[in-house]
Amino acid sequence: MVSNTSTRLESTQGSRRFILFICLAFRWWNAYMTRTYDNPDEYWQGPEIAHRLVFGQGYVSWEWEQRIRSYFHPLLFAGLYKILDVCQIHTASAYVMVPFSGSTFLLLFFLIKVLGPKLLQATISSFGDLATYRLAKKFYGNDIAPFIATRTLSNTLETTLTILAMNDWPWPDIDSLDFPSKLTKYRQSLFWASLACVARPTNAIIWVYLGLQLLYRVAPKYRGLVLANALVIVPSMLMANSLLDSWLFQEQSVWWQAPVFVPWTFLKTNVFQSIAVFYGAHPIHWYVTQGLPFMLTTLLPWTLIGMWRSWPRQQTRSLYGLVVWVVVVYSVLSHKEFRFLYPIFPLLLIFAAYGVSLTFKTSWRWWAVVFIGVSQLALGLYLCLWHQRGVVDVMAWLGEKEFSAGFLMPCHSTPWYSSLHPPRSAETNLWFLTCEPPLDGQDMSTYTDQADAFYADPLAFVQHLPYAWPDYLVVFDDFLQTQPVTVQWLAEQQGYAEIKRFFNSHGHWDHRRQGDVVVFQKIALEQ
Repeated sequence: MVSNTSTRLESTQGSRRFILFICLAFRWWNAYMTRTYDNPDEYWQGPEIAHRLVFGQGYVSWEWEQRIRSYFHPLLFAGLYKILDVCQIHTASAYVMVPFSGSTFLLLFFLIKVLGPKLLQATISSFGDLATYRLAKKFYGNDIAPFIATRTLSNTLETTLTILAMNDWPWPDIDSLDFPSKLTKYRQSLFWASLACVARPTNAIIWVYLGLQLLYRVAPKYRGLVLANALVIVPSMLMANSLLDSWLFQEQSVWWQAPVFVPWTFLKTNVFQSIAVFYGAHPIHWYVTQGLPFMLTTLLPWTLIGMWRSWPRQQTRSLYGLVVWVVVVYSVLSHKEFRFLYPIFPLLLIFAAYGVSLTFKTSWRWWAVVFIGVSQLALGLYLCLWHQRGVVDVMAWLGEKEFSAGFLMPCHSTPWYSSLHPPRSAETNLWFLTCEPPLDGQDMSTYTDQADAFYADPLAFVQHLPYAWPDYLVVFDDFLQTQPVTVQWLAEQQGYAEIKRFFNSHGHWDHRRQGDVVVFQKIALEQ
């Protein structure tokens, strides 16, 4: 006879598997539907580096030359590319050589090369979704569960690792502080938190707050145990990753490389040398007035309701305080980006879900369902299928063939070798306008990168182009509309003619990126 406790446990495990299945199916569908470009880092700091590790082709940006990035994240994608390499199905030229049917070859090539990195990230993120669901139940109970189970999160490794760590973390407001009984979970949390800090060192901002809070709230006799475990697990994980990074940086260089500790080089470059400010400085209120409203979109009202109603609840003070702490710390820093707040985005969604659950107790519940469902679906489909699609489509159009191409557009506007995946033997020469920061001590107020030099005087730049003239030139339509003299010079003096257009967006915050993506081909000049 099965006990009631066992029955409840089996039911819980079954429900978790069901929720994971829903999240995984949703994530895979989302990965398949995503045909657009969001942030350069999704290509240039992950798949691009992985592609270089496996195939020797890939652009190494200044972050890797300065060694402020860890190989931990790219290695996940390198495993997928290695499958292509080992199975010899990584080029179209292998089509006639594979020991299985052509349709099977094309399917494998599409799944691994084209969708592989997205599906891998989607799979990882689905576990983060499940952890968010469980964390929401822990703080708010079963009433909130239906409103958080399949809510999409940011597809970043850091966010997933953070929410996995939070799910195992001993929260003083809701967990028993009989610490020895929580020791295994605490160690698991430290493991995930360490990996999150490896993925992005600034994740430590979260764990400084939670760690100090735990030390303050736990019984004095257990503080030594809390510290001892943290001082063993976290440094061990960071040093193991340091050894891995040092080895891989050495493997990728012909010169001897000193051992590297990425969290330190990251902090030194971005904070002490203020290199991050080169990419923009924002007012202190930016996250409150622009960042969070943009990230939450139509969920913002319910997030505010959830946070307002959560404040009197003692059991949710830790979540509330953590969100405020992270927003305040990042607001003090000059350079701001939406993605910096991604690790706390699951917490904001939990507050939003609580706000929605409160709405369901009112007469407005069905209006809320329709509004949230329609608005989120419409925004999701638009961002996945249309907004900034042209910069991805143009790389697919260029395809796997021998050609040369130049991109007269802001730096990192398109994917690169990891998207093209040219054969090793192909002479595929690509160049783009770079935007390296002043790394050699130049005055940041007067320093001009290559992309800025081009947009300051396009005609003078192309008349003294620092690259060989390619077969194709790729530009945004805004360039055609605002620089007709330069376009005419390219046609008359270099023989370029427009041959293809790709819709990219209906609007863009950067005017240089507005309009279609336009391809010019070099043709013979009339004699």
